[in-house]
Amino acid sequence: MKHLHTVWRLRRYVRLPLGEARFNLLAALVCLLACGMLGLSFHTKPADAGLSASSRGPKTTGLSVRGNLADLGSGAGLTQDELRKRVQGAMQTSRMALELHVAMLELGRRRMEAIPDYEAVMVRQERLDGGSLLDLQTMELKLRHTPLSIYMKWAEGGDVGRELLFVDGQNDNRMLVKLGGGKKLLPTVKVDPEGILAMGEARHPVTSAGILQLCDKILAFRRRDLASSSGVRWQLVPDQKFDNRPCHCFIAEYDSPQVEPVYRKSLVYVDQEFSLPVCLKAYGWPMEGMPNDDQNQLDESTLLEYYGYTQIRLEHRLTDTDFDKGNANYKFRR
Repeated sequence: MKHLHTVWRLRRYVRLPLGEARFNLLAALVCLLACGMLGLSFHTKPADAGLSASSRGPKTTGLSVRGNLADLGSGAGLTQDELRKRVQGAMQTSRMALELHVAMLELGRRRMEAIPDYEAVMVRQERLDGGSLLDLQTMELKLRHTPLSIYMKWAEGGDVGRELLFVDGQNDNRMLVKLGGGKKLLPTVKVDPEGILAMGEARHPVTSAGILQLCDKILAFRRRDLASSSGVRWQLVPDQKFDNRPCHCFIAEYDSPQVEPVYRKSLVYVDQEFSLPVCLKAYGWPMEGMPNDDQNQLDESTLLEYYGYTQIRLEHRLTDTDFDKGNANYKFRR
């Protein structure tokens, strides 16, 4: 416990250096915090039920505990097992859990920045502004960070067979879209990634896709949460799995729309090896008259965004051909 308090105070009050020293300090911080907190862990209840057979997660649990290390009391009259469970619960819902979340994301972001490109399978489900929840979609993804280059091919859900290509600075900064299914005979079209046509099918433009972009989005909210004195609760659920990979699940829940107008709750699965967010599930506020006594039913009816990344290949380098509309394996020229 003593070394955890020391690390926490250092993380809070010591200005982290720049460059490689910052990276090494973040790695050490994550290691110390994770070892200290997870050393107290038991077999925890799963965090979420998942939305597809290919990316199934554990069962959702509510956030009813506003844990604080000061709430432990003297522990008199408790068995050793009961005391350890109480300590575990307090730490996993303390500010330390949020500090660990931010530290892991900063470490993962630094690692991802050093990788020029990667391949993955992306799963996505979004609720549009009109209230309709789109089908779960699975896409093959190739992404290069500089210049930002994205290739997607729909494998399941939505317009199966559709291909999308965006390369920053090319094709008038438009994305090339070749429709699939019964529309595959139509010619390739250029679409503004932030235009009405594209945004009529998604909550965010394609230029915000990718693990690094997801990491930045989550970090913006968690840093804001760290600066908040009230109105937000968080919880660490250790030893979870996403796509059969060991993860920690971090849950944040807001008290009211006055604190956060769009999102009511979010679940983030952070891969233990990569320190990267591989799954985000974000839930909105219930509409007036919507029943909210069943947590699972409430989450199902208020899901806004689900993004997951599986089969991530960070070691395989891509080439210009992977982002060339003339690639013989693509159909943009047919």
